[in-house]
Amino acid sequence: MKHIYNIILICLVPMMLSCGTAARLKKADTVYASGGYDKAANLYRKVAPKIKDKDKKSSVYFKAGEAFRKSGNSSMASRNYEQAIRNKYPAPEVFIYASEMALINNDMEKSQKHLQTFIELEPENQRGKKLQKSIDMILANTPPKLYKVENMKEFNSRYHDFAPAFGTSDCETVVFTSSRREGKGKTKTYEVTGQKNTDIFKTTLSKKGWTAPEPLDNSVNTSDEEGAAIFNYNYTTLYFTRCVQEKGERFGCSIMLAKPQGDSWTEPENLKLVADSMVAAHPALSADGLTMYFCSNILGGFGGSDLWKVSRGSEDDNLWSEPVNLGATVNTAGEELFPTVCRDTLHFASNGHPGYGGLDIYKAWQNSDGIWTVENMGAPINSNADDFGIIFENDNERGYFCSRRKGGRGGDDIYSFMLDVPVVEYQLQGTIRAAGKNLRLARAEVILNGSDGSTLKRVTEKDGSFQFRLSKNTEYMMIARRDGYFAKKSDKISTEGLTESKTFTVDISMTPHTELIEIPNIFFEFGKADLSVESTAALDSLITLMNENPKIIVQLIAHTDNRGSDDANTNLSQRRAQAVVDYLIINGIDDMRLSAKGMGESQPRKITAEIAAKYPFLQQGQMLNENYINSLQNNEEKEICHALNRRTEIQVVSDNFEQQ
Repeated sequence: MKHIYNIILICLVPMMLSCGTAARLKKADTVYASGGYDKAANLYRKVAPKIKDKDKKSSVYFKAGEAFRKSGNSSMASRNYEQAIRNKYPAPEVFIYASEMALINNDMEKSQKHLQTFIELEPENQRGKKLQKSIDMILANTPPKLYKVENMKEFNSRYHDFAPAFGTSDCETVVFTSSRREGKGKTKTYEVTGQKNTDIFKTTLSKKGWTAPEPLDNSVNTSDEEGAAIFNYNYTTLYFTRCVQEKGERFGCSIMLAKPQGDSWTEPENLKLVADSMVAAHPALSADGLTMYFCSNILGGFGGSDLWKVSRGSEDDNLWSEPVNLGATVNTAGEELFPTVCRDTLHFASNGHPGYGGLDIYKAWQNSDGIWTVENMGAPINSNADDFGIIFENDNERGYFCSRRKGGRGGDDIYSFMLDVPVVEYQLQGTIRAAGKNLRLARAEVILNGSDGSTLKRVTEKDGSFQFRLSKNTEYMMIARRDGYFAKKSDKISTEGLTESKTFTVDISMTPHTELIEIPNIFFEFGKADLSVESTAALDSLITLMNENPKIIVQLIAHTDNRGSDDANTNLSQRRAQAVVDYLIINGIDDMRLSAKGMGESQPRKITAEIAAKYPFLQQGQMLNENYINSLQNNEEKEICHALNRRTEIQVVSDNFEQQ
């Protein structure tokens, strides 16, 4: 009986294994069909060696190769394609895929061998011809362009980090996409890559280097896949990709829009450029913001993911046209992804054009007839691995791109690049201090407005210092603001015509609201409260001061000399102060911010060091009262003192004005 039991058990084991293998294969096929390439690849890899039938075994190895290729694991893809070939996989396509993976893995000999087999089997196939061009281009050993490429260790993690974009016009804020664990509490795994769903992160350049990347808040980042973010030209709108996946089922990808709202963002809006089940991803904007490029798998393309464009009438118009394919010169039967725009040049990644292996970065431009020219950017921007997502720092030949080349921290990494030639750079630095004191003002806001339409902002450090990077051929105006102080403008700073690097130093002194501010050169008709024509420039500067400090409420204080009666002088000064107030109101200053006070002759001027330097007969600290003026023997000196006593000042009484 025991013998019979053992025989039955021996017979059942192969059947059980066969059932288990079939179940695992079915599960792998289901996961693969839903886009879970990373998970499917490992299921196929484990089950393939257990299959006895050679034809079926070769098919499963091929599926494993496909799944590893689509999840971005070229090394494992190559191994499984090789196993499929050893097991006599019948379709010629296994050789082209094996050749492509060998090229990515920098095994030129194996790549050429498999390509030759494919060409013998499919001599007219365009993929084979394209790959042959790629290999010929590499073997030609064209000298690399003079770019210096470095891994941005401050940006990268051991997970995928990619798709950088500038977040400010000075290029000192960068947003990028990452699957690192520091995201906003996400638990979902992106089954294509096997890593956590990606979030959008931000880092900013400071004196100490780039800050630790932090995720954008939960209005932008969700448990789904977010990434490939860009800003419009004035950094008031964020566009990004969101891919939704639920219980193994993918619902496509959409391009979303969000706007800064204080320290957060508005609720993202779906642009609905394609149907919900399709992919619209990797947005890029033309310089004027009226054309958007993106990649999509919608019908009408040339295979894989193509580049498309939509247009609109104005920046405020969120109604985009129907998508238009960029055509066969740009798009191929392969994948076209990650478009970016620098000036009039479109950059994108493709594995369908001749290249160095995997995805390469290309630049494309149109002539007057709308015909595209496409050019590979060459080494060292491109490598035998995937290279994609390039951005340029304004008009400069430097910026960032992404690569999976050897030497990275893990997965996709972000790299910097710049022409390896002397770079002309312009810097602006300075310090904000309190006027008349050696007090350095921290947390002062410094705003730099450029003639190129840019607006840059900084907050001063603890030592009151600030620093900007300037663009070439641009004129700037700078203004400093801080609570409790009058805003202060600098003289113009210009890089126009400069051909060598230069650092501008501008220090600003800010006057506190607690000090009286004299408005010089306000003149009245003799003995009257009528403003003279010569006062216009001074009055207009006072309007500017009020507009630059929109929260202050002030009192206009007028003083007379001591000639005439006290009552007459008080009355005259009151009318003169009111005349200035009326001028400001007529010119748009809210009357709730203004009041008038006539002091007459009651507050003679106290001589400052500056006045004493200008008039040697006066001494610092001297009060210009009636007794002192009468003691002077020189009538000209007396008139100078009377003129100094006649003055108009402003006193801040509140800095909490709120416009109704």
